[in-house]
Amino acid sequence: MTGPDDPADRADRADPADRAGAAAAADPATVDRVELWRVRVPLRRAHVAAHGTETVREVVLVALHGTDGIVGWGECDALSTPGYTAEWTGGAWLVLRDVLVPAWFAGRAGTVRGHPMAATAVGVAALDLALRRRGIRLAEALGAARHEVPSGRVVSGADVDEVVAAAVSAAEAGAALVKVKIHPDHDRAVLGAVRSALPEVALAADANGSYGSSDTDVLVALDEVDLTYLEQPFAPDDLVGHARLAGRLHTPVALDESATSRGALEAALALGACGAVNVKPARVGGLAVAISMAELAADAGIPAFVGGMLELGVGRAAALAVAALGQFTLPTDLGPSAAYVEDDITDPVIAGSAGCVALPAGHGVGVTPRAERLAACAVDHVGLRP
Repeated sequence: MTGPDDPADRADRADPADRAGAAAAADPATVDRVELWRVRVPLRRAHVAAHGTETVREVVLVALHGTDGIVGWGECDALSTPGYTAEWTGGAWLVLRDVLVPAWFAGRAGTVRGHPMAATAVGVAALDLALRRRGIRLAEALGAARHEVPSGRVVSGADVDEVVAAAVSAAEAGAALVKVKIHPDHDRAVLGAVRSALPEVALAADANGSYGSSDTDVLVALDEVDLTYLEQPFAPDDLVGHARLAGRLHTPVALDESATSRGALEAALALGACGAVNVKPARVGGLAVAISMAELAADAGIPAFVGGMLELGVGRAAALAVAALGQFTLPTDLGPSAAYVEDDITDPVIAGSAGCVALPAGHGVGVTPRAERLAACAVDHVGLRP
């Protein structure tokens, strides 16, 4: 039974962003130990982007073992090298082991600057633990009404034929949107070929900040492809460049790497640099921040969507719960586990009806790592106590 000042009770009455923060206030005194698992899982196919190529997904899993025997899980989705952002798996392992987990045990969570993906992993694990104790699903706690989320598919490749084949396969599988990874000299011809093959499909492009101001005319020419949005053409800190490009493009400019926080999004909106926003809960530092950013975007009249980080099961399920909220109006980049890996760490996140991904039905984030699979994929493991 909860009292009027109980954090869980307050969470039920608050708005989604407030609920995410309140429910995460698990007491470290109720946690016996924290385990960190560094795991590697081969991807079905290489993921090629301007910032690098991933063939194996390496993440850090955070397990909070409650004194009651219940375990909460979180996932740090930093990539293997510091190309997409400054965070990377090796650094995340160290900062979690040596700084963030000790700080959480000491009640000093939130006092570490930077490392949002690592911090999110601890926060989600604490939230997962709190919700599992109460027998509540994360999506339910956040106030999501949807049980599945429209899903797009991100495709990449070294040549035009490879990209077109991947895009056609995604469309035939029912993807609600197809997003093509582009970079200089791998853009107009590729997108034109995909559009010719798929004239009626919603199509987007993601540049991962690989263009410069001298490429503006090339990017403006992409209007002819009829894109739903052009994502992150310039470097993350070039909001002025994005604003200038947005003034010439009919295609909405979507921000990803630039949208690091609510404050960063406010600045982008004030400059006119943002026509859509990719909100990744891990990258922005947690679920409450992600929801707050989506609400800000909705108030400004621009669409938002939850992007993907090649998550494994825990991270994918947590991000899907956020994507199920009504503030996210564009298809998510999050697909079913089978689109990325042969055998996930958890039971797989599965496809729903045509073009959708189903939210897991379990309590908390909805999925739990399988012990035998976790042991098989682990490359490092450590246990930490208060």
